[in-house]
Amino acid sequence: MKKIINIKEEKVLRALRGFFSRNNKMPSIRELGKELVKFGLDLKSTKSIQIYLKKLEEKGFIKKNAERKYDFIGVCESLLVNIPIYGGANAGAPTLIGEQYLQGTLKISKSFLKGGKEDDYFAVEVSGNSMNKSLINRKKVESGDFVIIDSGYKEYKGDGSEKVLAIIDGLATIKTFKNIDGEMIGLFPESTEKKHKPIFISQEDEFIVNGRVVDVFKT
Repeated sequence: MKKIINIKEEKVLRALRGFFSRNNKMPSIRELGKELVKFGLDLKSTKSIQIYLKKLEEKGFIKKNAERKYDFIGVCESLLVNIPIYGGANAGAPTLIGEQYLQGTLKISKSFLKGGKEDDYFAVEVSGNSMNKSLINRKKVESGDFVIIDSGYKEYKGDGSEKVLAIIDGLATIKTFKNIDGEMIGLFPESTEKKHKPIFISQEDEFIVNGRVVDVFKT
């Protein structure tokens, strides 16, 4: 049966989608209220917002999960994709083993893939604070965050604009990637703590640039 929603309900649904696409989570009632203003819908009370959410739930566009929070269903699920979470990476010295086993999955909006192949993307959890001054999509890379890695990215410029996941002797670290000269690569921290130092690698060293960091999801 065709699902029919009115103009205001459609605005609420578009606001939910827009917020999720930018933040990879559903908004709180207050956040949704602010988002709705962008769509020309200024609902003054939380009760009014909850009424619209209930209508969208009844019409099969959203549903409450086990935590009593809303998730998309139906046509909206086609906007989402599950990517694997592999091992962990240290935003500090490379002291965590870059173990390649599946720890779970992370549901994200397809818009984060930027048209790339789904199989090229995976997530790792950050440990340490050597990159807490760096910004990716205006978000800092902090301990406990999940970063999204594009392993299909090949056109590295090495000019310091790219944050990468590097595996050095089996250990994983996240750093800013720079070409020093034709024979040396630098992996640089961007931290509030001066104890973190650059890592310099020659072409003879055992290392892999496993992908570019393309986004950060705060925990």
